[in-house]
Amino acid sequence: MTTQTLAQSARSSSILSLGTLAAGYYIASSAIDLTATIPLDVTIELECNPNGTPSGNKQLILFAKLSLDNTNWSTGPESGNTSTEEGDLFLIGTMSTNDTNDHRKQFSLYGLPTARYLKIVVKNDLGVALTSGDVYMATITGSNS
Repeated sequence: MTTQTLAQSARSSSILSLGTLAAGYYIASSAIDLTATIPLDVTIELECNPNGTPSGNKQLILFAKLSLDNTNWSTGPESGNTSTEEGDLFLIGTMSTNDTNDHRKQFSLYGLPTARYLKIVVKNDLGVALTSGDVYMATITGSNS
């Protein structure tokens, strides 16, 4: 009988520093090469500390941009505060941030189209700027024996 084993890599160093991202603005990571042996899944960890009491939607929104060749990327904003093409981004999830404490949440990329190259995009929808924030990742691989 075949046994499948899953393994998670160690948490990466920060793949995206959110710094003091202003309310209503986007920021994107550099291209991430998942290598030719694309993992079964990728876990993304988002953390932040709001600079003041959040208002309005009180959330950070996590998106992905994908590319098969590291040249032609799916469309959507990577910076600034124009949300015209936000609907073109792949939604990963949201992190509610209702107070001024540190917040951390993990997300799965499972279910997105498979692509070798990835950019993580974060939109600050808190109503206030961030004091700090970072994004990390870990890959999930598998083997059969």
